[in-house]
Amino acid sequence: MSETDTADIHTQELEESHTALPSLDRIAEPELLSFMESALDRLSIENLSTLEQAIREKHRAKQDEARQTARQSIEEQLQRTGLSLGDLFPELLPQTGRKRGEGGPVPPKYRGPNGEMWSGRGHEPKWLQALTVEGRNKEEFLIAKDVG
Repeated sequence: MSETDTADIHTQELEESHTALPSLDRIAEPELLSFMESALDRLSIENLSTLEQAIREKHRAKQDEARQTARQSIEEQLQRTGLSLGDLFPELLPQTGRKRGEGGPVPPKYRGPNGEMWSGRGHEPKWLQALTVEGRNKEEFLIAKDVG
């Protein structure tokens, strides 16, 4: 028997053994999972790494598909009801107006006898506390606003 004949026999055996396996589409998921877990013991480290990468890619693709399906379903429901995401979740919309910390420093509202300044926000400064303990009124130190 020649080397070519041996290769043909080997190929034929592989094809027959391949067709002997049941269609994976017909196996229930729990049994398929059990089969795959038992097959892992037979794989080399290199093949396990290859399989691991393939699993990660398939997982990512299925997540993207599930996300897209959910998004389409939600968009269809919103269209049917005439609502928008902003109607359901206004907190997701960009905020208009000033945000905390924007706009720069607050102008001073009070001026002390030695030129100290206070915006009127936060804790009362010690210089103003000392003056009010002496009996002075906080309003005495208000900075007059220009009336234009």
